[in-house]
Amino acid sequence: MTKVIVLNSHDIGTLLDMPAVIQVINDAYTEKATKDGEIWPMVYNAFSEMADTDIRSGLLRSKKIFGNKELTWFGNNSKKSLPELHGVVTLYSSETGAPEAFINAPALTGFRTGAAGAVATKKLANPNSETLLMVGAGGQAAYQIMAQICVLPKLKQVLIYDPMSSENAEKFAQELSQKLTTLFADSIQTNQPTVAAKIKERIKQIKFIAASDIIKATKDAQVIVTATPSTKPLIKAQWVQPGTHINAIGADMEGKQELDTQLYQNARPFVDDLDQAGEVGETQNPIKEKVIKKADVTEIGDVITKKAVGRQDTKEITIFDSTGIALQDLEAANLVLQRAKQFNAGVVVDL
Repeated sequence: MTKVIVLNSHDIGTLLDMPAVIQVINDAYTEKATKDGEIWPMVYNAFSEMADTDIRSGLLRSKKIFGNKELTWFGNNSKKSLPELHGVVTLYSSETGAPEAFINAPALTGFRTGAAGAVATKKLANPNSETLLMVGAGGQAAYQIMAQICVLPKLKQVLIYDPMSSENAEKFAQELSQKLTTLFADSIQTNQPTVAAKIKERIKQIKFIAASDIIKATKDAQVIVTATPSTKPLIKAQWVQPGTHINAIGADMEGKQELDTQLYQNARPFVDDLDQAGEVGETQNPIKEKVIKKADVTEIGDVITKKAVGRQDTKEITIFDSTGIALQDLEAANLVLQRAKQFNAGVVVDL
């Protein structure tokens, strides 16, 4: 029989630390650029306007694993007191084809999506940035903010704007310091005490402030992260100051939009995957409106491997469109699998 490790959301929270995830997501972009990793065609199906599923799969040659993530979204689940997201990441040995792990996908996705934007920020943002604007206060926001804190050493304050509810932004900001400490420091205290201590100290240095005026918040920020389901622009071109870096996280299907397409007239666009971003990411919108062409867009992996140039000066506006690629899921899943073996975590089952 084949022994497989099963890891739930609690296991993931105790095994993963955000700085380590940021490093392996950086590796994922490198592997895409160098062809050491393969991304296989994505499978997507919409059951309705309020329910869909997608499967992302691929191969990491150097890690000798392949696998897939199936993630489902059922938007009406909240009415049934159920999570909106469900799914599993499955890892297989590329030497034998045997399954090695079944891993909770929503918990892993939070970490890897936060880390994805952080890698871009580290490469593209002004390193002396002091103010971060987080647009959206949903389930992804805490992961995005924690990851940004890890790569912005001069960061002093985080502004939180929720386009749906200013009250929600107020509540989120008030609770955020404790939430970040619980999610990303207390949870790893036993396995990674040194990292936990550094994260706790860094969180204490940051002010978390609810923003009711999106125009002022945009003008004040040097780094902006958008993570909403919006279908119309939330950030207008005239508000964004020279030198700003933006991570557009929310757009992941046709019709979604968080940024004013005119912003791209004076900004340099970067993506995780050119074809995917041009079809379902934020980048779809300026391409459709002919503000930019695909040839104007650079993949972040090419910046990391020095095939392309990142930020060229302190006044440049940069935009990173993150649509999510399978190699990110596989790298994060492999990291948590190796940690599970190291700390004897999870449940081993015989198939």
